Amino acid sequence: MARGSLPGDSVGIQVPVGRIAADRIHWQTIFDARDKPSIYRIHNGSGRGAADPGNAMIVEVDGAKRTIKVNAGTSVDVMGKRIRVKAGTGGETSRVGGWYVLVS
Repeated sequence: MARGSLPGDSVGIQVPVGRIAADRIHWQTIFDARDKPSIYRIHNGSGRGAADPGNAMIVEVDGAKRTIKVNAGTSVDVMGKRIRVKAGTGGETSRVGGWYVLVS
């Protein structure tokens, strides 16, 4: 995946489903709305077996001081106006992958 912004970022398109490819330094925005919050299911698909257990995923909702940790192979449903993710620790790389889908 190319670094930088995605085509929909410049016009504020909210995508109901997509892939996560984030690192430990930069946040990847999943959802950013001005009016009402939405519920998204976020899945951490990183991990390649016993050799690389995968990184945890850090989820930030509405700029909260407390974040949610999502371990490799698990999912979480979050509701908010702004949802961002980045890679945590635990794996051999500095990246985390997965997917997200709009629940409601």
